Amino acid sequence: MTVLSIDTSIPTLRVGVSNKKLLAMSVLTPPVTHAEAILPAVEQALQEAGITIKNVELLAVAGGPGSFTGLRIGIATAKGLSLGLGIPIVLVPTLDIYGWAWKELEGIVVPVIDARKHRVYCASYHRGQRIGNWMDIELTQLIQKIHGEDKVHFVGPDAELAETICLEREGWILHKPDPEKEMESLSFLGINTYIEKGGASDTAGPIYLREPEIGTPIAR
Repeated sequence: MTVLSIDTSIPTLRVGVSNKKLLAMSVLTPPVTHAEAILPAVEQALQEAGITIKNVELLAVAGGPGSFTGLRIGIATAKGLSLGLGIPIVLVPTLDIYGWAWKELEGIVVPVIDARKHRVYCASYHRGQRIGNWMDIELTQLIQKIHGEDKVHFVGPDAELAETICLEREGWILHKPDPEKEMESLSFLGINTYIEKGGASDTAGPIYLREPEIGTPIAR
């Protein structure tokens, strides 16, 4: 199955094309915005893979948690492609993508995404399977929850937030992001989700672990 994978949940925009393995990937970093870059990134990835959008059989999109604006842009774009071309779409929880991507590691895998205000989006995984719920907590609270674990692997776009504690704890390791591995994970989980549950509904939206912030109106 040919899968077009889209991840706009973090500041770095990533688009991949897969068929059993990753065929091509487009990665764009700030200051380029998701809104202006997502369709060119899709086109670039398709060209590098040597196919057109008509060859795509499934759209797999990172569904959050993550950037509120980024998630809305990615999901809205994918829904537009899905509607216009008749391609099914699935939403894959962002933290699960990282948990599965690093499933070969021994011990507990903890993906970390900066949630701002001294908080992180995170979860714990073992061999790719999530343990408990996704969390929106302070980093210190996360450390308290897993302090009894001998082997902990921090992964994801903001794993470096745990750098200090990793230097202090033997067996706690920080891993740099691996975009190829993570996009292959998004594609794999997308296919599994589609097989098990079918495509997402028209009303499906991002996973928010907190309410999106709305700016204070300007006095007139």
